[in-house]
Amino acid sequence: MHELKTNPQVERTRRLMLDGARTLLAEEGPTAVTHLRVAETAGVARATVYRHWPSRADILLDLLRRGVDLRLAVPSADLSIANRVTQLLRTFAAALNGDSGQILAAMIGLAEWDEDVFAALERMTAYGPKLLRDLLATGADDGLLTSGIDIDLLADRLIGPLYLRRLLYHDDITDAYVDSLVASELTPP
Repeated sequence: MHELKTNPQVERTRRLMLDGARTLLAEEGPTAVTHLRVAETAGVARATVYRHWPSRADILLDLLRRGVDLRLAVPSADLSIANRVTQLLRTFAAALNGDSGQILAAMIGLAEWDEDVFAALERMTAYGPKLLRDLLATGADDGLLTSGIDIDLLADRLIGPLYLRRLLYHDDITDAYVDSLVASELTPP
């Protein structure tokens, strides 16, 4: 299979723009991350920023993805459902405990009033929580969870406390906390 090579100049320009956007986000918050401000900070034309990210939500989503640095993968089917869920939630917790927790907190607060921020968050959550819901649905289909369990509600009960603990209480999420949370929510049928 033949790989497409990316122009080194394009990659350098993209890195400059992302670094500029990250600086704006860290120093002034999500409202400062606009096409114009990113272009000014990176020293490029505004059209260049638009070519890489057609909307402001795209810039914010890219920053969020890079800041969160989730390395999500479907845990091995050889593990118990509780261990698979624990492994996935520990990945979420690690991301929230890092710098991305602060970025996420700022963006969640602003999403109520800013459609671009809301769109970026909505697109981001379509991936991680979907992976958890899919994992739980597979467990339910395989008879590993209580029959008739509401998968969406269970996923919310597993993810919600992580966000609450980190974003509202500003506490780190420990492995022991994740283990306890999973044990309290996942009971065999």
